[in-house]
Amino acid sequence: MRHALFFLAAIAASAADPAVISLRPDLPASEEVFTGPNDTERRIRKITSPTLAVFLPERPNGAAILVAPGGGFVHLAIDKEGVDVARWLSKLGYAAFLLKYRVTLADRGASMRAGVEDALLAMKTVRERSAEWKVAPDRIGLLGFSAGGYLAVAAALSPDASARPDFVMPVYPAVPAELAVPPGAPPLFLALAHDDGPFIVEGSLRLVNAWKQAKLPAELHMYSSGGHGFGMRASGKPTDTWTARLAEWLGRLPAAK
Repeated sequence: MRHALFFLAAIAASAADPAVISLRPDLPASEEVFTGPNDTERRIRKITSPTLAVFLPERPNGAAILVAPGGGFVHLAIDKEGVDVARWLSKLGYAAFLLKYRVTLADRGASMRAGVEDALLAMKTVRERSAEWKVAPDRIGLLGFSAGGYLAVAAALSPDASARPDFVMPVYPAVPAELAVPPGAPPLFLALAHDDGPFIVEGSLRLVNAWKQAKLPAELHMYSSGGHGFGMRASGKPTDTWTARLAEWLGRLPAAK
């Protein structure tokens, strides 16, 4: 009986603590966990070495989704835009990979460049090791929030097809100024609130229009209210339904099934 209980406890522990892969073992690893002054949300800053946390589903569908949290390139909202999202996706059957990309407090511009590098490296890593996780190499998506949405869009625009996601899902994203959409850019799902800041709203409309001009499929959900940074937290506002709309979109998307 003790052996059985130990085995079950080990399974529970492995489910609670996903495997973590270092994307840049050449870099010294450090980070700082903290909570904001106005809430109890866990955040991480001063990340010097990028990692992927692997959340494998019990009933895999053969597709994978990378998750990039937001945080303005100075920290990561690691739970509501990261861990909680990855666990939800794994319940839907997707192998979920939570990207902890480099951010600093000293140089936001350097963090943006490093974050894009980390996102492209993460895409290549999952694709190259797809057989290990029983994932089809042409069924790998990228879901990003706010600053993580910037990374998602940047990856979708990459001229390097090996680093480009097969479907992309920016949520209230910061959108790059230049939107040179390459041939073969992936299908796009975009969700945000109308009462978000002008930078987010106007950038999102530019993004959808760029996909429209490139004659590529895109789906836009702009909710009347919900503000910025809602993530996986229910607030009683229209944005609470974005996960249901995303699940429906994924179900209609051949590359993600």
